[in-house]
Order: sequence, then structure tokens, then C-alpha cells
Amino acid sequence: MVLATAAGRLEATLSQNLEIKRYCPDFRPVRSVLRQIGARHVVTKRQVDTCFNLASEGSTRFRRLKIREQLRRAELVGYTDSYVGGLREVDYQVIQVPKTLKAVLIGALGVSAVVTKRRELWTLPRTLFNLDTIEGVGKVFEAEVVLSEGEMTDAAERYLELFERHLGGRIEGSNEDMVGG
Repeated sequence: MVLATAAGRLEATLSQNLEIKRYCPDFRPVRSVLRQIGARHVVTKRQVDTCFNLASEGSTRFRRLKIREQLRRAELVGYTDSYVGGLREVDYQVIQVPKTLKAVLIGALGVSAVVTKRRELWTLPRTLFNLDTIEGVGKVFEAEVVLSEGEMTDAAERYLELFERHLGGRIEGSNEDMVGG
């Protein structure tokens, strides 16, 4: 979320989600389930994520930074992620930035990976479903359940039960890990 302050600066607020991430051999049955549960197809778009090198803290949480270019705009996304019981926990901040910032970050940090994908976005209240076709990787299903502060939810596990028979192997890593690794 982006906020305008009294001084005119933009600030990003911290958000959190719980995520399912799996390979998906065929999106057709997944789309059918999405329609059955009342999810709405919002948009299909091309995204290019340029991921930057960050020093590892040697913990089970990974710090990550990327510029996402889509639909003639750019967003700076900073996040940490970890894996608990097959689900991915993500704390993130997103802020719109000029595309020219990418060159500065490439010069300062270097690039760890460039992820190019076609994203089909579906929604339900508090949940995003991404059907991604990632260059060099293949088809990936993501369900992102947005959490309120301090909240724990079993919604992600319910979605996993609904979709599991249509999904492939679990992914424990980011798209950056799959493309850059």
C-alpha cells in the first residue's frame, strides 16, 4: 500500500500474506475450481521482475528486493519470506517508482535474476490467485491470503485442499530462486 504524507513523500506500509506455491501442469481445471468458488478473473498481464543481490542474513527468512515492471509502470517490492509447514509466509512493502530507478539499483546492487512471466490474476476477498507462466520454469499456481496484523488463518490450507489434486510439486522458494539458481 502506498500513502502520501504531509511532506508529499510516498511511504510503503508493511503487509503480510500466507501463500501456497505449486507447479501446475494444466490451468484449465484450476480455472474451473476458481469459477466454482466465485473467484473473479481480473486481468492477464506480462510482468518483468528484476531481482537484486542482497546480503544473506544466514537465517530462515530471506530478504529480497525487486523492481516489477508491468502495464507501463514500475513498483519497488521489498520483502522477507520463510516457509512453515509447506506454506510461504511473506512480509512485504510495495511502492510505485520511476522506471529509471532500476538502472541505479542495478549499478549499486547487481542483478540476481530477471523473471519474465505471463500472470493471470483472479481474486476473492483477501485472496489473490496467480496463474503464472514463467519463462524457463513453466506453469506455477499461487494463492496469496492477505493477513491482518497478527492474524493467523486456515484459509490457505482450505484452498490447498480445494486445488491440490490439480497441482504438482511444492515450491519452496521465490521465482527469483527458480530462475536465478
